[in-house]
Amino acid sequence: METVATQRRRYYNAAERAEWISRYRSSQLPASQFTEQHGLKLETLCRWLRQERPCSSANPLASGFQEVHLPSLSLSHAWAAEIAFPGGVVVRLGAMATASWIQSLFQALRQAC
Repeated sequence: METVATQRRRYYNAAERAEWISRYRSSQLPASQFTEQHGLKLETLCRWLRQERPCSSANPLASGFQEVHLPSLSLSHAWAAEIAFPGGVVVRLGAMATASWIQSLFQALRQAC
């Protein structure tokens, strides 16, 4: 008869989860690389990150977005703003991007971890 080893699921308390999130953010590594190096599941870290954020509401300040008035933009560039995230992800926004579209983009990025 063959014996099959099973791993027990590891549970982390709130303090441990906060510590892992802090370590991940300070590492500036992509989530997949960080979890692989530390023996965590990528899905677990992504869930912790999603749970840490409050759900957005109709209030733009609650969602983390606030309108910023800029001087008129020169349309000579293909993009008007650039946002660089830890881990190397860069998002460039065109001058014609609407605030609602940008908010949708960031919500999708948050869900993708």
